[in-house]
Amino acid sequence: MTKIITVAGGKGGTGKTTVAVNLSYLLSKRGKTILVDADVENPCVPATIAGRIVVNRIVEVKGFKPVFDYGKCVKCGLCVEKCPEHSLTMLPSGRIIYFETLCSGCSSCMLVCPANAISEGYRLEGLFRFGRALDTMDVIVGEIVPGNRRSGVLIARLIEENLENFRKYDFVVIDSPPGTFAGVYSTIKHAETILAVTEPTPLGVNDLRKFIKLARKYGKEDINVVVNKYGIPGGSYEEIERIVEELGLRLFKIPYSRIVFDSVVRGVLVVEEYPESDAAKSIERLALALS
Repeated sequence: MTKIITVAGGKGGTGKTTVAVNLSYLLSKRGKTILVDADVENPCVPATIAGRIVVNRIVEVKGFKPVFDYGKCVKCGLCVEKCPEHSLTMLPSGRIIYFETLCSGCSSCMLVCPANAISEGYRLEGLFRFGRALDTMDVIVGEIVPGNRRSGVLIARLIEENLENFRKYDFVVIDSPPGTFAGVYSTIKHAETILAVTEPTPLGVNDLRKFIKLARKYGKEDINVVVNKYGIPGGSYEEIERIVEELGLRLFKIPYSRIVFDSVVRGVLVVEEYPESDAAKSIERLALALS
């Protein structure tokens, strides 16, 4: 039985990737595990386990790009008018100019063209890298092409196109991008369990509320709050505990530690390098609760 766990949370920089990678490593000791880096605009898994991913397959992800047949074009301007991203403009001569970095790939221009002067072309939108990490678990890293604005679409494809593959594993850990945009929904859509990673700061608490609201809106009930950097002076601990109590959530704490910082900088895992540390033991308790 496959268990999909999404590691997410509204604010960036809370340590989602650190939690996801260390958790995946521990779960891989209990069952077949795959880690999915779905933060396509800023995939950090490779850096977190520096030099320990062996890529064995790369898949190019392609999207729609309009191809114009100016011999057929009647210069009506309908494609320009109906383009929702304003990626097309018409020169005084009637020639259509295409701005690829603005294009969302919706293909509206092709659909509305009365002269069939626009056909379907393709452009590279991103890459999916499949490989093996730490000799214990598989990994998929999604990465968007610079300038592409369709990160939400790429994340959705990363998840949906690999659902059949996920069934081969006991544990699937998805490292979600920060925020509450459409791409984040794709990472929690199939999740059985969600880890909302936050930090004890006012901004962290505010974004935690937003993320939990999003998850609950889509019917997700098994939400666990993970407070990273626990113990920093002046932290918003009472407010976090109030949220957890009001909503009936589980709370896990990962203490602030120079050891964790050192591990991230060096690209090693705290649970592997410092298994007796308080931080490693707290992540071990989290893995035990989820397995």
